[in-house]
Amino acid sequence: MMSDDPKKVDGEKELSPKKKHQQQIKKLEDEIGILQNEVGEWKNKFMRVLADMDNAKKQNAKDQQYYLKYRAVPFIEKLLPSLDIFGSVLRAEVQDPILKNYLTGFQYVYGNLLEALKSEGLSEIEVKVGEAFNENTMHALEAKYDPSLAPNTVIEVRNNAFMFIDRLIRPAQVTVSTNVKDSEEGEAIDPSTLN
Repeated sequence: MMSDDPKKVDGEKELSPKKKHQQQIKKLEDEIGILQNEVGEWKNKFMRVLADMDNAKKQNAKDQQYYLKYRAVPFIEKLLPSLDIFGSVLRAEVQDPILKNYLTGFQYVYGNLLEALKSEGLSEIEVKVGEAFNENTMHALEAKYDPSLAPNTVIEVRNNAFMFIDRLIRPAQVTVSTNVKDSEEGEAIDPSTLN
């Protein structure tokens, strides 16, 4: 036989209003706990994204400063072959008065060009014959045997080095001395004689 009371279903006891209220409070407290955990997760994600954005902003500013600082390097690198030609022409010794006049003009143009580039931050590192080889500013294209010189002495300068602000954009190209003779007829060089 079915109960006439709609509140009672299959042997369930009717809850008092106080217990119903306590259950609702418990249910709401559980939901609040879940929501607080979600808020904590979202806040953590937000803080990470905010930190990533801040780092990206700082990196972008750093990259922009670097770009602005070294913006002229590609242009200067394109000019280096012309500067090298000027340098080799100006190092030549000539006797002909007409050629000397041309060299005077070349010196004037070369000087003006270097001054303009210096005002942008370029500096030429002049290497002289007889200097010790410096691996930080020189590139040895060739080594020649010369027993009268200490090993790694510059014996020929093909091109000078160039710095842009604080960055080497091209090392000097030099020939250095060595105290090791080239082996003849495929003989092996004794490694103990190398410096």
